[in-house]
Order: sequence, then structure tokens, then C-alpha cells
Amino acid sequence: MLFTKITRVFVSLILTLTLLTGCQDRSRFSFDFETEDILDTLPWKCKTFFSLSKKHATSGQKSLKIELYPSPYPGITLNKFNPNWSNFNVLKFDVYNEEQIPLRLAIRIDDKKDPSYSDRYRHAIILNTGMNNISIPLNTLHTSGTDRNINHSSIQSVTFFLVQPKEKRIIYIDNIRLE
Repeated sequence: MLFTKITRVFVSLILTLTLLTGCQDRSRFSFDFETEDILDTLPWKCKTFFSLSKKHATSGQKSLKIELYPSPYPGITLNKFNPNWSNFNVLKFDVYNEEQIPLRLAIRIDDKKDPSYSDRYRHAIILNTGMNNISIPLNTLHTSGTDRNINHSSIQSVTFFLVQPKEKRIIYIDNIRLE
């Protein structure tokens, strides 16, 4: 009986601490860029500037404005999420291309820490001017060199970038999610 009381107290304490510390539900992969806190989770990268914007939001009131300056690979990386994608079928996101020309947006998905070039998913999507609603079926994710299927239960990071833009480019991204 004493053991049961101690167990209940311990479980109650853990639940209370979890609520008080603001522990996020990492069971979902969802980025809608509504608060400044999300900016702290994005690793800073030279030649990329990002900020919240009220323009071109598709979920909530804000989107992520990304200014990509001339350099080898300007972009953003998402890596603060639950790595297990095995219960989902598709990666979706919305990108608004403010430029008057199509842009080639590269997407890199790693299922290992620091994989070699040939052992990661890399795919390019053409962004037309205006809104682009992108859907990538997860069963199509395979490495670019070895043609190995990406391990959906071990996703480490997702990166969106341009390859060697010759001048500054601006895009807005929102509602990055798994379904």
C-alpha cells in the first residue's frame, strides 16, 4: 500500500513538472510559425535571414519569411521534432515565391546524423511565382546516391535551401506538416 501511494505521488509529480516546464508535444511534426519562440529552434546559417511575417500565411496569422542571399546553400533546417514519421504518409508545406521567376527549392532529409552526400534524400522542386502547395509522399523518400529507402522512424533533419542563388531571393514558407 505504501508503494502504491509513493508511485501515485511520483507520477503526479512528473505530470506536474511536465506541465509547468511547458514540455511540448513532440508527437507531431508541425510548423506554422505563429510565435517568436519558433525562431529560436531554427539554426542560424550565414547568408540566410528569417523572420515572422503576416504575409502569405496558410495556417494561422503568420508565415516564415526567408531571405536567401548569394552563397553556396542558403536555407533553413528543421531539427527539433519527433524523429519517428512512420505513422504518416505525406510531408506537406506551402511556399510563396515572391520572385517574378521560378525558383528551384532543394529539400534535404536526413535519417542519420551527418550522412554522406549519397546517403541522404535530396530533391528539388520548382516554385512558380505565387503560392505553391507541396506534397511529398513519404514512400518516395530514398537517398539520392545509394537509392536506399529513408528510415521513417529516424528522421534527423529537414532542410530547405537554394543552390548558389546569384542574387537575393525571398520566399515565405508555412504550414509544414505530416499527414
